[in-house]
Amino acid sequence: MFKNVLIAVLMVAGNFYLFAKELPNRILIINSYHTGLSWTDSLNKGFIDAVKGFDQSVEFFIENLDTKRFPENLNRREQKIYLSTRIQQIKPNLIALTDDDAFILMESLLKEISGLDTIPVVFMGVNHDKAYPKNFTGVLERVDIKANLEFIKQLQPNVKRVYCVTDETTTGKVIGERINNTLLKYNPGFEVRVIWNLSYYDLIDTLSNLSDNEAILFLLFNRDIKGNYFSYEAILDSLSRNVKAPIYGTWSFYLNHGIVGGAIISGYHHGKRAGELASLLLKGVSPKTIAPTDGPSDFIVDHLQLVKYSISQKLLPQGTLILNKNKRFIHLSRGTTLVVAAIVLLLIVLLIFMGVYSRMRHKALRLQKYYNTLLEQKNQEVENSLKFAEEANELKSAFLANMSHEIRTPMNAIVGFSKLIKESSLLSPEEVNGYLDIIAENAQRLMRLINDIIDISKIDSKQLSIYKRPVQLGPLFANCYRAAEVELDRVNKNNIAIEMSFRPTDAALEVVTDPDRLQQVVMNLLNNAIKFTSSGRIVLGYSVIHDLLRVSVEDTGIGIDSQYLDAVFERFRQIDGTLNREYGGSGLGLSICKGIVEAMGGRIGVDSRPEVGSTFWFEVPISLATPGQQVEVPIKVSKSKLKNKVLLIVEDNEPSAILLREMLKGTGAVLLQAATGKEVATILNDKVKIDIALVDVYLPDMSGYEVVTKIKQAQPNVRVIAQTANAMDTDRQKSLEAGCDEHITKPIDKDKLIELLSMLLS
Repeated sequence: MFKNVLIAVLMVAGNFYLFAKELPNRILIINSYHTGLSWTDSLNKGFIDAVKGFDQSVEFFIENLDTKRFPENLNRREQKIYLSTRIQQIKPNLIALTDDDAFILMESLLKEISGLDTIPVVFMGVNHDKAYPKNFTGVLERVDIKANLEFIKQLQPNVKRVYCVTDETTTGKVIGERINNTLLKYNPGFEVRVIWNLSYYDLIDTLSNLSDNEAILFLLFNRDIKGNYFSYEAILDSLSRNVKAPIYGTWSFYLNHGIVGGAIISGYHHGKRAGELASLLLKGVSPKTIAPTDGPSDFIVDHLQLVKYSISQKLLPQGTLILNKNKRFIHLSRGTTLVVAAIVLLLIVLLIFMGVYSRMRHKALRLQKYYNTLLEQKNQEVENSLKFAEEANELKSAFLANMSHEIRTPMNAIVGFSKLIKESSLLSPEEVNGYLDIIAENAQRLMRLINDIIDISKIDSKQLSIYKRPVQLGPLFANCYRAAEVELDRVNKNNIAIEMSFRPTDAALEVVTDPDRLQQVVMNLLNNAIKFTSSGRIVLGYSVIHDLLRVSVEDTGIGIDSQYLDAVFERFRQIDGTLNREYGGSGLGLSICKGIVEAMGGRIGVDSRPEVGSTFWFEVPISLATPGQQVEVPIKVSKSKLKNKVLLIVEDNEPSAILLREMLKGTGAVLLQAATGKEVATILNDKVKIDIALVDVYLPDMSGYEVVTKIKQAQPNVRVIAQTANAMDTDRQKSLEAGCDEHITKPIDKDKLIELLSMLLS
């Protein structure tokens, strides 16, 4: 009996102890974004540091919505169910929300979860300015647009235009509205343009050409129009590398990533202030009695950026915090400097003496080795001659086998799918279009192979002509960059980032070179990089050093072993020659690049490491265009130039004539057709005014060049384009000498034809 009483007393005492012991306060933190994002991490750290100073123990639970990277999470029903379950499990004494999406989600949960409105809620980093639920209070993240515009105006008194960058995220939309509302009430004295809803590359293109009297207010760009996610730091680092105008920002994590400065908001200080409010609520203070407050902001600048853009510190507002201010170097006294110089000079003399002694000592040994190796070299030369002869025979056989494969493979697709389309009546329109795409792609592949063989023939026969003329470098390389983007999209390698590296001063240069051959080499190297790169990036760079243009294409592809570096530019050679190799090709591309570069008086090379990547580079001599020379700028001409223009097609081959008519249908041009020189004479006798003529070189009754002469005699202002299947440089020269304004080879590309026609008419 006594034993049972003792047990009961001990149980009661234990329960009393448990109840008497203070249980920790449970705080559930719901982040709109994800752990690892600098803004979210700084808010959480400031909040937790402040709450940990509370006089009671606290236990934290953290959930992330991750809507920066996955915006669809905000509207997922599963997300709401999961958070509802977590709230019921944790039974928090307080809920903390970071940023707008968590705020929006909690508002919707209030309507669905009974009793949730009795739990105090503290928010931070929120931009919504409206009536709040009764159990809500917190710290508002007010980006002061006016203060930042005034700050830019004070640091750049001559600024004429400011570009405000934001995005389509929840916060980005709120900031966009705030900019518009600010400009309705406030005139900064300069033009303000809001940039939003762009792709990454469109953003770079838009901002990379800004002048010195323009500036950028970078607010937000976590997600572009294509859905690509960028961290705060990564997008600013990329932007600061590609633009020359000063960049201003509004958050502390933008500092040290290329911004001059601004009215800066600190996530840590916002979180700390929200943590102080949470401590009051845990003590029993009602949220109704604590009105939401604006978070603090301070003017902060980066001294390195002030120096970069020649901005005087005297223009800074009073109280501005300056980061990265230069430290003073230690200056040596004159005596100390002389002693150090004397020691250095003594060491140099000693090194020279040791070098001379070492060379004299080894000279006799080298002479003896020379005679010993001379005989070995002669023997090796004989052995190498036999080896090269055998290797040349093997290369010839391998090339013929590879050419057969490279020609028959696209021909198989062209013939096979053409027959399928012709003979099958059961194909859907989608299937027919798909087969036609395959035929077109393989036709282009076959055409590229034919052009490569023609170029190799020109190089071998020393007939590769270089036509130098003035051209602006920037647009030329921009065209190569855009063509590479199209190729990446065509081969479905959009995971690869393509970048450009150049000095703006070089891009603006007008130089004399052969732009067509230069562009051919660059595109060959870019296509080669795309072929052998599966992830990472490709960087096209160029620079002008004295009278040399240096171009490089760097990739993060498979790389090349050092033992094969000397062979990559050899004719018909591929590192992997097996039939089952992963990468195809004729093996002519790099050899053609070498032939063109050497014909231009330059040199080409490669640096590479296996599994790391390769950098192909070349240098060609150039000269600056003289004042008054007409500079060729590669641009895309609008089709509208052809509207209502009379265009004469002189073509005796009916399929070719039909193809030309179909290509030009929809341009608005008035089309005339003649199949012979006699029919052309009839049109000229009828006094029909012709704007431009497409003349086939071979006609049944007379030479196409004779027809050109008759057209020019009758109507001297007619622009004439010779069209022919002859693709050698001498054929083009012959057409120009016959009076033609331009020369185009078959097969004719529709876009290039319309561009050429429009250019001649402009």
